[in-house]
Formats: sequence, structure tokens, C-alpha cells
Amino acid sequence: MSKKTVLITGAIGGIGLAAATLFARSKNIENLFLIDTISRVSDLVSMSNKLTLLRKRRVNGFVCDITRQSDINGLFDKPIPELTNIDILINVAGIAPANMTPLVKTDISAVRKIMDVNFWGTLNMCKAVLPLMQANGYGRIVNVSSISALMADPGNLVYSASKAAVIQLTRALAKEAPFNKIGPPHDITVNAVAPGIVDTPMAKQLSEKMIENFKAAAPLGRLITPEEVAEVIYWLAAEAPQSVTGTVVRVDGGFLA
Repeated sequence: MSKKTVLITGAIGGIGLAAATLFARSKNIENLFLIDTISRVSDLVSMSNKLTLLRKRRVNGFVCDITRQSDINGLFDKPIPELTNIDILINVAGIAPANMTPLVKTDISAVRKIMDVNFWGTLNMCKAVLPLMQANGYGRIVNVSSISALMADPGNLVYSASKAAVIQLTRALAKEAPFNKIGPPHDITVNAVAPGIVDTPMAKQLSEKMIENFKAAAPLGRLITPEEVAEVIYWLAAEAPQSVTGTVVRVDGGFLA
């Protein structure tokens, strides 16, 4: 495997941070770019510097609102040649509601925000990076969904719907991305991971009862670690064969088994 250029969104959150650290340690990664929001700029700078020391090669962190096309355009307009040659895109950025809320009591503005980040943000990044991959004939995209997309989740309907949309985007894009009118298909795969409840700050928004129910129903008997999800992301992006595409890999400790 030749050395690759990786772009990770939501890189300072639990799963994103674990994925960024794992890719930074890989000898197969040439360039690593991290994206997060303006609210995390100090953490983004700190993490970029730490990973730079770890790799002994510069890790660039960028503030980018993935729901805004102007921000995304600005990212790829930067005078950094490697940004025009993205081999691996990891879409981790996502948000969840602060509280479980029935649909009839859900604030529509909150609905739009969740859909904007979780679905449209993922779609926007895929749309921006895919032409670069097609021009090079190679690419790996891994999107982060959730087991909430695969089950009935009352009180969490909007989050579930946003993550289900990510899965359908993944499946459709897996068929569309390699298409080439002339010559063989591009070597581009698109996959998703669907974690269970991961031990991150986002999980602290959940009730103790929900956490305990997850642990009781999962043969693993505990929450998932961000590092476990990152391992699957890395495998799909850097090690899995080309035949693994359009898949959704659950990382849920057997919860949905």
C-alpha cells in the first residue's frame, strides 16, 4: 500500500480523536488533516501539535463548518497541494440531542441542526472529496452512523433518522462512486460503521437507565470504547479489500445480535 492522505471530520471528539491518533501512528499515512468546529479550535490546535510530535511530520488542523458550502470551498482553496489529493475521508462529525424527546415535543430548529450536521455535513464532504478520488482512480470513504439507525429508538427519532440517512447515502454512493464511463471502475469504496453506545462525552447526555439497559443487552456487558470503533474505521479505510464496500459494520458489543 502506497502512503495515503487522510482527512478526518469531527477529529477532536471521542471517536474522531481515537481515529486521528490511530492514523497518526500508521506508517502507511503520508498526510493527515483534521477538521472540527470553531468551538473546538484550541483543542484542535493542541491535538494537531501533539500528533505532529508523535508522527514527526506536520498534522494540519482546520476549522470548518461542514454544513456550510462556503467553509468547505474555503478548505479546498487553501494553498496546500495535498488537500487536492485526498485518498481517505473519515466522516465522524455528528451531534445528538441533549435529551430524549418525543416527536410532538421536538423543537424543529433542533431537528434541522441535527440533520444539517449528521446527514448534510457527511453528504457535503463526500461531494467535495469524491471528484478528487475519481480523478485519481482511488479512494476510501468511511462514514460514522449508529445502531440507532438500525432499530426503533423512541424519543431519539430525529437522531436515528439522520444516521439512517447516512447509511443510505453510504450504500448508494458505494454503487455510484466507482462508476467510470471509460475503462474499468475506479478503486473507490464507501462503508459505514454503526457503533453502539460509545464511552464519550456524548454518552454522558444519556440517562443512567439507558446506559444500564445497553450494558445488560450487549453480551460484551459494557460500553464501547472509542478506540474499538477507530480500529474498525482504520481497517475499512486502510486494510479491507476492494470487495468490502457498501457495508455497515456494527460495533455494538453484540447489542443487535
